[in-house]
Amino acid sequence: MEKKKNNIIIIIYLILLLILCTFTIYKIIKNHESKLYNVLYSKIEYNAKKCYLDKKCKDTITLNDLYEKKYLDILYDPISKEELNKDIKIKYIDNRVIIDK
Repeated sequence: MEKKKNNIIIIIYLILLLILCTFTIYKIIKNHESKLYNVLYSKIEYNAKKCYLDKKCKDTITLNDLYEKKYLDILYDPISKEELNKDIKIKYIDNRVIIDK
């Protein structure tokens, strides 16, 4: 009887550990993906602002405009590894770059 009870307690602990590990790994992966996208969009913002400050870009531009003006090389989605949509709109309002994702 005692052995059976100990086995059940061990199984419960293992299940709890598995659940905890699963959620922790999921959160770590999502956090990593978020950081990858932050880096990607920061690079776009930096180069778009540089283009606006150099007065080569005005009003609303697209990612393709930055490619054509040699401010960026072709960018890829860090997760799916596909090329980013060249029609992403970028605006410069009040010294801030706004990207329509």
